[in-house]
Amino acid sequence: MNTPHTLVHRVARRFLEPTQDVLVLGIGVALFGLMVRTLGRLFGELFAPVLDFRVVIGEVLFMLVMVEVVRLLIIYLEEHRVAVDFMMELGIVSTLREVVLRGVTELEWTQVAVLTAFLVGLGALLRFGNLRAVDRPAAQCHVPVGDVVPPEKS
Repeated sequence: MNTPHTLVHRVARRFLEPTQDVLVLGIGVALFGLMVRTLGRLFGELFAPVLDFRVVIGEVLFMLVMVEVVRLLIIYLEEHRVAVDFMMELGIVSTLREVVLRGVTELEWTQVAVLTAFLVGLGALLRFGNLRAVDRPAAQCHVPVGDVVPPEKS
């Protein structure tokens, strides 16, 4: 039974999903360019006469953040969903990067307390929040609307 409502959704999905894929692919290419540029700056900093430890660690952590973002984009292209656990890992790494760049000694005690609570909260959600798809039983895994899940064979 084809109602006009479902037909509109089917047509929109057929044209919008490939367009989103192209946009996400463009974002991925731009991120790779940014990563190559950052890697060049990192090697330049490593071979400079004076090594600024804070800048080198900041660049390395920035590369880790970019790797996580690219991994998030790859998961989106494969599964057409945003992986919440990867986003939480990204939040943890990027927060730690900012702390390293500013220096813990330059932060006020209230900022350190809030950052600690934020990181503990993200870590607890990541560990105990049952966000990873591999940990969930098949009945709880996300299935996009319109996809058919074949019945399990006994």
